Amino acid sequence: MIKKLNGIYAATVVPLNKNKLIDKKSLNTHIKNVISTEGIKGLLLNGHAGENFTLTADEQITIIKIAKKYKKNDKKIISGLNFEDPIFASRVARNMEKAGADAILIFPPFSWMQGITSDMIYNHHKTICNQIKKPVFLYQSSIYSGHLSYKKETLKKLLKISNVLGVKEGSWNYKSYVSNYNFFKKYKKNFSVMASGDEHLYPCFKYGSDGSQVSIAAIVPEKIVELIKKIKDKKYKEAKIIDKYLLVLAQNIYGRYPQNFATARIKYCLKILRKIPNEIMRSSITLDKIEKNRLKKTLKFLKLIY
Repeated sequence: MIKKLNGIYAATVVPLNKNKLIDKKSLNTHIKNVISTEGIKGLLLNGHAGENFTLTADEQITIIKIAKKYKKNDKKIISGLNFEDPIFASRVARNMEKAGADAILIFPPFSWMQGITSDMIYNHHKTICNQIKKPVFLYQSSIYSGHLSYKKETLKKLLKISNVLGVKEGSWNYKSYVSNYNFFKKYKKNFSVMASGDEHLYPCFKYGSDGSQVSIAAIVPEKIVELIKKIKDKKYKEAKIIDKYLLVLAQNIYGRYPQNFATARIKYCLKILRKIPNEIMRSSITLDKIEKNRLKKTLKFLKLIY
């Protein structure tokens, strides 16, 4: 079952109108354009780039229903799930399944960053997993994100849950990725490890990966597909050139302080590329002129605009 989910997933954004409500027309266009890219396996909806922590459960279900219209052939939909209350989250997850999600990605709530026990993390996931039938992905967060980055002790417990079949591996560190990759492959047969650190795709895929769930693929999906294909074909010199190109974009989106402005930067890039009408966020985050000019220069340098 999990092998059918392997591949490259673009983490999409959610265009909003001036009243900060979902712009369904623009969302339809955005989803259709990304999922139709040759080589893209599917979409990660309701992820961090999709502002899941600011959207209601009903809004997230609506997004899945819209995306389902554009699922053709073997395309897949993974939906993020980011709620503090596991009982409420389990109800939402069931509705996500009914709406068309092929798998659920359970995000650790941000409050866990300051402190959480291994048993609490396990119970949160187990409560949700008991109520759904689809495969579940874990989210292994950055090594710099405190308790959101699970220790091996916690991961061992989570792997005992029968429908936990994959991980969005976002350690944001190559050595940590390799360690986790080997750990997962050892403890669970056919477990899907998806390299998802946008700044570390080349080394991670070269080492081994079953796919990826990255938001940079919402901006330049063709380049991500090309990079992975070159690596699979062992054309490493050509892949390295593409990687160098992508790193310029990734570092200007994710590598700048503050890192939580990444989605705003992605939206602004999509706006400049005329892929969405504006960069409005549901939260109060906005980019200043200096930031916007830097992103414009980046897109010009990469010859995405002239």
